Amino acid sequence: MEELAITNLTRPWILARLACGVAAAGLVLHALRVSLRVLRHWRLGATSEGQLAVERRAELVAALVQMGLVLSVLGLAIFALGADRSAASIRGAMCAYGVLGSSSVGFLALGSGLFTALLAALWLVLHRLDLRLARPTLTRRKFMALVGLAPVVAVDQIAFAAFALDLDFGVVATCCASGLDAGGALVRGAESGGGAGVFGAALALAAGAAVALAVVRRRPGRAAWRAGGRRVAALVAMLPAVLGFVAPHAYGTPRHLCPFCLLGPEAAYLGWALYGALFAATALGLGVALVESQRGASDEPA
Repeated sequence: MEELAITNLTRPWILARLACGVAAAGLVLHALRVSLRVLRHWRLGATSEGQLAVERRAELVAALVQMGLVLSVLGLAIFALGADRSAASIRGAMCAYGVLGSSSVGFLALGSGLFTALLAALWLVLHRLDLRLARPTLTRRKFMALVGLAPVVAVDQIAFAAFALDLDFGVVATCCASGLDAGGALVRGAESGGGAGVFGAALALAAGAAVALAVVRRRPGRAAWRAGGRRVAALVAMLPAVLGFVAPHAYGTPRHLCPFCLLGPEAAYLGWALYGALFAATALGLGVALVESQRGASDEPA
């Protein structure tokens, strides 16, 4: 087991992902320790020398957190790329599905990375909003949010470390064709043209979310909540659309539904653009709702 773990740690993508994770967790946890002191002594509106020193420290801590969270998002991309490229090293694996499935914590680590990256993006939205305000009215709130975010970043790193140590390149993995293509309802929908309806509905919801975001720009308010809700609805609808329509058409067969194969050359690397756009759009939609939720904290325009 120890020899297997050491061998895994010599793989560049695992080392790179671990380095990003350790750096992100270290920066965020250090910032958390300092920010707890900042929160205890924060006095909005005070002009004392002590308050000015606390504000300067808060700016430095926020810069550390920002760097750490960017590394968390970068680590997710490295994880996806490494898992996809490692399929050739595991017998039976066609794509990242086989690599992740060869470990009992593979999909858990991926889900943890996605969740952490999304929360990191939302914290960055809150941080940038705070910087835009003339008075630091959101500083306390963003550091309170950091108290909840820091353990998530640490758990994400632990989950990936467990996956890296458990990954065995000598096993015979489950092929995505046998693991996913048996998921009958979507296959039949793709064959009968039902997948096109699901895809059309997802596009309609995405277009509605885009229109709602445009409305928010002109008339901020409750429209922001509607835009965020429509963005989440579009994401939920897009997931079966990817399986039932995009994937079968990208592969040229209605029976292959694997979302991970979209990351490979067989699908012209379509997955990178598609999943990147879905992640960015979801973060944007939720970010707009987050900004609206903070409007009452300041009478300044955001």
